[in-house]
Amino acid sequence: GAQTTIRSLLANRHPDQYMWTNPKVWSLAVAETVAWAGIFYLFPAMLVRWENHFGWSRVDLVVGFTAALVVSASTAVFAGRLIDRGHGRVLMTTSAVAGALLVGLLPLIEALWQFYLIWLLVGVTMSGCLYEPCFAFLTRIFYPDAKRPIIMVTLVAGFAGTLCFPLSHYVADALSWQASTWLFSLLVLVIAAPLFWYGASFDLGVTDSEDARVKTPFSAIITPLLKNPVFWCLAIAFWAFSLNHSMIISHILPLLESRGVSPTHAVIAASTIGVAQVLGRLVLIPVEQRVSMLVICMCAFMGLSVASVNLAWAGTGVLILILFVICQGGSVGISSIAKPTVTADLLGQANFGAISAVVSMAYVLGFASGPTLSGYIWSIAGYSGVLKATFSLGLIGLSCLVAAGRLTRP
Repeated sequence: GAQTTIRSLLANRHPDQYMWTNPKVWSLAVAETVAWAGIFYLFPAMLVRWENHFGWSRVDLVVGFTAALVVSASTAVFAGRLIDRGHGRVLMTTSAVAGALLVGLLPLIEALWQFYLIWLLVGVTMSGCLYEPCFAFLTRIFYPDAKRPIIMVTLVAGFAGTLCFPLSHYVADALSWQASTWLFSLLVLVIAAPLFWYGASFDLGVTDSEDARVKTPFSAIITPLLKNPVFWCLAIAFWAFSLNHSMIISHILPLLESRGVSPTHAVIAASTIGVAQVLGRLVLIPVEQRVSMLVICMCAFMGLSVASVNLAWAGTGVLILILFVICQGGSVGISSIAKPTVTADLLGQANFGAISAVVSMAYVLGFASGPTLSGYIWSIAGYSGVLKATFSLGLIGLSCLVAAGRLTRP
């Protein structure tokens, strides 16, 4: 059938050649770009406008985003098991449709509890259509050559913030924040969802042995995993990484303005963090076959701490602001590729959807707690306190990643 024909083509073509010309992988890349822009980045892009419109405090608002990310982490394992069983196509498409419809309801709310309810439900859709399920899907199909399709997806999707921040800002200024929100809801519905359906329409990596393997009881997967110190090192490391980035990106505009950066330059800097992510991934292409992904990932953690130092002084000069964007965005771009690969290398690829989801729970919980934690730190110690925390998190993650590497060394 069609899968046999595709496997035959794969057997006679270089893997890189197939991946770089595969229209379905490119479709997933565009779908991820629009989904991230319309479901995730819309929150930080609209945060100040929602604060002004509804009159709710910034801390109250980010609780909704935190709740969404907590729910996303809680349902990630279920999403991973669905991917292990071959349901990635339906999962990602349905999640994108539901996420678009929920975001479209935001302009209609009148009470804070309605805001919270919508974001709780959006959290479920995040676990089914953002990076984690997509990467688990690609790893399941292409491992051990999954780095290249993941790079392809992230090269394009790195522009999600670049798409969301200026476009939402322009539409909100020209029309209203409600119009901006409905626009991104429409984009996810008519662009991302169909591309997910098409892009995930093949499943080349399933064999009879793998079909049997995905039926392994979850308890048989989770019990040895929780006893493995490497798992805990990776979980803490990626938790620290995501917490760092979440604390910064969820408050990026007011944080930059607190450093003395003008509102215009703040929007430009926030928009170009996505570009820096893409540049980091482009740099990764020529070096990922010469340097281990573990070492590359360690460099990304160091980059986070350096970025926090530059952000603290971002208002003193354009060069310092540019260095912050490069270090923060580049580190996040590299880590998004390195995380699934390092997880598979250190913990194995058997039942990868479930294992990756459990590791990602810590990652998503870091993202979940970031907006609220940075909000509370800001209310007590200002954004200077937030930057001290993000600097420390980079070093904590680096230490844990080094420990994980030593524990797996023969």
